[in-house]
This record gives sequence, structure tokens and C-alpha cells, in this order.
Amino acid sequence: MVKLETSVSLASLGLIVMFELLLYSFISFLIGPQSQGPDIVVQPEGVLIQIVSISAAPGIILAGITYGLIKNYGSRKIGIILCISGIVLIIGNILVQDMISKIPQILFVPGMVPLTYALLAAGIGIVVIGIIVFMREGKIKRPIGEESF
Repeated sequence: MVKLETSVSLASLGLIVMFELLLYSFISFLIGPQSQGPDIVVQPEGVLIQIVSISAAPGIILAGITYGLIKNYGSRKIGIILCISGIVLIIGNILVQDMISKIPQILFVPGMVPLTYALLAAGIGIVVIGIIVFMREGKIKRPIGEESF
């Protein structure tokens, strides 16, 4: 049977992968064919806020909730899942940073560059949390009141 912690960590991984795919496709859309932008009118600020609020923020929050659920006893499986989530976030944002320079100036969103750096920091934090959870397996802390004499 799958534990709650495993389900939450897999949901975090899924949301982070979904975010990176959405962001990659959105920036590819903004670049357009022949690097001239799309043929229709778009509001990139609203779409960027929507993508972040639908997938990136919940994915990062679920990674933190996973750590809160499992911080006392650790798990190698969940640690690996969290590390993969962080690595996907880091690699995806590095790829996105390379694409940002190709966006036409009229469609460029000034908040996109700081967002990618903030998400890089979040990815590093998720990897660190995953390593902590991975290394902590087997070190059970007894709750107060359950000491054995």
C-alpha cells in the first residue's frame, strides 16, 4: 500500500514536470515560427502568472509538505523522488533561460528572468530536502513520552 508521503511526493514531481512542459511550450509559442512571435494577440503576463500558480507553486509547496510529513524518520524512495523533482526544476529553468533571449521584445515579460532564478533556488532547495530525507532513513526519533526505561 502506498503511503501518504509517497503520494504527495509523486504529486509534487508531476506538478513540477507539468510546469516545466507548460513553460517550455509557452515560451516556444512566444518565440513563434521564424522567431517573429505568434500571429495572434496574446497577454503573456497573465499566462505566466496562470502557469506558475497552477503548477509551480503547488509543486514546490507539496515538496515542503512531503518533508514535513517524513522529516522524523526519512525514506530513501521519497528522498530520490524529491531529488528528481528538484533536478527537473533546475534543468528545466536552465533550458528556459536559454530560450528567453529569443522572445521578441514586444512580448518579453520583465518578471520572467527573476522568476527563473527564484525557481532555480527552489529547485536547489528541493534537492537539499531530498538529500536530507534520503540520509535520514532509519534514524527514528521517539516522540516525547515514549521513552523506554
